[in-house]
Amino acid sequence: MYAVKANRQYKISEDEKQKYIDLGYKIAELKDNKLVFEEVETEESKEIAELKAKVKELEKELEEVKKVEETDKKAKKGEGK
Repeated sequence: MYAVKANRQYKISEDEKQKYIDLGYKIAELKDNKLVFEEVETEESKEIAELKAKVKELEKELEEVKKVEETDKKAKKGEGK
C-alpha cells in the first residue's frame, strides 16, 4: 500500500493509512505493476458532490425560465400593431 502526494510516494502499512489520508495523501495499491488509487471520502469530495447537485438543479431551473421567456416572446409577436 502506498501514500502519494505531489512527488512523494511512501510505502505504508494498513495501520498508517488513516494518518496519511488525514494529511491529504491519496492511498494506492500496486496491481499489475500499476498504482490503483482508492476512493476516499473527504470533506472536499462531499462538498464537490453537493455543489454538482446544486448546479444541476440550477441548470434545470434556468431551462424552465428560458422556455417561459420563449413562449412569452412568441405570444407577443403574434399581437398586432
